[in-house]
Amino acid sequence: DWDKVEAVVSTQSTGATAVRWETLERKEEAGSANQRNYPTSNRRNPVDWDKVEAEVVKEDAEDKKEGDQAMNELFQKIYADGNDDTRRAMIKSFQESGGTVLSTNWDDIGKKQTEVKPPDGMEYKKWNE
Repeated sequence: DWDKVEAVVSTQSTGATAVRWETLERKEEAGSANQRNYPTSNRRNPVDWDKVEAEVVKEDAEDKKEGDQAMNELFQKIYADGNDDTRRAMIKSFQESGGTVLSTNWDDIGKKQTEVKPPDGMEYKKWNE
């Protein structure tokens, strides 16, 4: 046999600051809306993660890219900043040429099939040849 027992559990805990909650949602005080609080176990020297984030973003912006990475970044910037005709020309020229041509001129590329132009000293072959 099981007896049904009803119990009420009451808990009390102390927080970092004593605050009386008028509602379930916390109301932000003026001035603290932009300030983020991060949990930390280091009470003496807490880390300002907003400052760390700003430093990392600044370092990334100052980094000089080299080689293929710089070229790829340039093409991504051209594509992102270009209008619809520029994007359309880049996609069509790259696909039709097998990756050997990349043009941004839709007036020229839109009229005809893009020819394959391999780099100097190389020969283009289809994959099944």
